[in-house]
Amino acid sequence: MNHWTQWSLKRSIRHSRYIQSSLIHSEAPPRLSEFIKPPKLVTKRFLEQSDLLKLFHHEIAALQIKSFYPRAQSKIIAQELEQKAQNGEIDNWRIGTERGLEVSDVWTEGEYVPYNVAMATNQVEEYFHGVQKDFRKRRSSIVPSSSSSSDVDGHKIKSESSEDECQSRLWPLDLLRLELDEVWMDGAGLARSRDGKRVQGGGLPRIMIGPTRWKKGFIHADQFSPLSKGQGLFSANIYLKLPSDKDKPTTTGSSEDGDLHIWNLEIYSQADWIRYQHILKGLVTQDAELQMKLRKELGEPLRIHVEPGDLVMLCVQKPHCAVGFINGKRISLQCFIRYDMNERLLIDI
Repeated sequence: MNHWTQWSLKRSIRHSRYIQSSLIHSEAPPRLSEFIKPPKLVTKRFLEQSDLLKLFHHEIAALQIKSFYPRAQSKIIAQELEQKAQNGEIDNWRIGTERGLEVSDVWTEGEYVPYNVAMATNQVEEYFHGVQKDFRKRRSSIVPSSSSSSDVDGHKIKSESSEDECQSRLWPLDLLRLELDEVWMDGAGLARSRDGKRVQGGGLPRIMIGPTRWKKGFIHADQFSPLSKGQGLFSANIYLKLPSDKDKPTTTGSSEDGDLHIWNLEIYSQADWIRYQHILKGLVTQDAELQMKLRKELGEPLRIHVEPGDLVMLCVQKPHCAVGFINGKRISLQCFIRYDMNERLLIDI
């Protein structure tokens, strides 16, 4: 959950006392499952404006771009992040709930914490300084010099002038930002501070390490509010490493479960949103009983299978979860994308 979720959750709670009174004497409401629409996944090789429009207008539940980033390079970045995790250079990606920040199944690595955490812990200045450092770090990689040693009569001789080389590279989230700016009619770019003088982060790694606490995955929403076709909050994930199917405990090692589940819940009215708040609050509360109720009410999800290098975009106001697993790691890069009609797409985290 990001900072928009905490704001929208508080707003929903404030409005609920006014709306609930008008619902008390109304007819019995339909089941929440009646707001679940048949989900549609569009899978393409390249980003196209027409597909983005369908996603933003909720005509499709998710957009998957196969091999958006080269698989070989995805694996290299995954190895780097895996080494960071082994060295303990990671922080828990805490999520905002009505009880405050709570530990999750997700870890991250970088020069800054997500903005919602920075806001909640009074680290906003550190956040903006870290963002600049993080951009510079991500765009370079250390490559061992090929001239570091030579073989002379069977003995390794190290060259005094040899040094590891720092090479520039196109970071996957930078590639995404460039392509969105090129494809989208109104352009795309980084969100900025309120005074417009500092950019926000362009995305962070998400590292999940088995065994995950939520075996089937934690169903959640990153913004707690009804949908609108004129604006919305979306996410983009570029996958780098995935656990094997046999390590997913939701079935007996079945590959049918996929890696990401989305429930195509379409509630546009604030009144309906409040009406089902007793169930929907499970999207922003880590509560096992509420998770069971959600799964019962929401029914079967859209199951998405991904491979290293794939990009998946979805509306994070809809219930979704990363499937849990027993062993291995799932590593991806994530950013949020805010859509407002006739405006530039804003990217942050």
